[in-house]
Amino acid sequence: MPESFPDDLPTQFSNPRSKLPTYAHDWWDGFVGGKQPDTSALQQIPVYRSTWELYCEHTGQNKTSVGAAFFQLKQAEREYYAAVRAQYPDQFRVPQADYACMVRDALDLFNDGEKRSATGIVAGYVPADLTRAVVNRKGQRKRMRRAIDANKAHPAHVAITSRIGKQGTNSMAQDTVSMTLVRLMMEAGTQRTLSEHERRLANMEARMKELEAFKASTEKRHAIENTGQTPEQRIIQLRKQGLGYKAIHSATGVPVSTVRDMCKRNSI
Repeated sequence: MPESFPDDLPTQFSNPRSKLPTYAHDWWDGFVGGKQPDTSALQQIPVYRSTWELYCEHTGQNKTSVGAAFFQLKQAEREYYAAVRAQYPDQFRVPQADYACMVRDALDLFNDGEKRSATGIVAGYVPADLTRAVVNRKGQRKRMRRAIDANKAHPAHVAITSRIGKQGTNSMAQDTVSMTLVRLMMEAGTQRTLSEHERRLANMEARMKELEAFKASTEKRHAIENTGQTPEQRIIQLRKQGLGYKAIHSATGVPVSTVRDMCKRNSI
């Protein structure tokens, strides 16, 4: 018969399970039973991770193997979705904020006058191999309207709205990104040209007023000289008649400051 052993022998190897909180015992028992750890729980639950690390330490298992497998899985997932995007480019999701940036870049033509293409604008926000698909993607009218509204403070948007109203601005949103950007750039370029013409016209009008004033003052001085008087003599004469500086300026065409100096010089 086999030799029997007494029940009161001392325990030579302690069970680490006793170090764990009660709710972690099921996790431990699962690892003992051969269950692989949940990679998401390893990332999100500190006690779950410490239970797994204690089990690995107790059994001599490499605790990093699961972590490495997790990252390999994530890499494989990224590669899979990259392949899906390449196979189905129409399914690539462009964030709404990027649409707003595309619209802003198109409207910037109003500020700098620099020519740009719709494809070139889109290429700044999506992968190069998907640019053409995004540019020509249909059904983008609502997204482009929101993108246009997000640029209300842009000088080009303000200029366009002031001329054709808000609805006219939003009506430039087309079914594709490219058509929308092209229309926006055309309108921004038109508004830039109109603004430049208005500035030139305002400058010409101001210059015309200056020339008209100079012509009038010159004619008045010539009229004084034709009477045989100098401008100063005429100013003194009018001052003695009781006219003020501005009235003398209107009568002679001599600047008010010059009239004042001449009157003070002659103590009148």
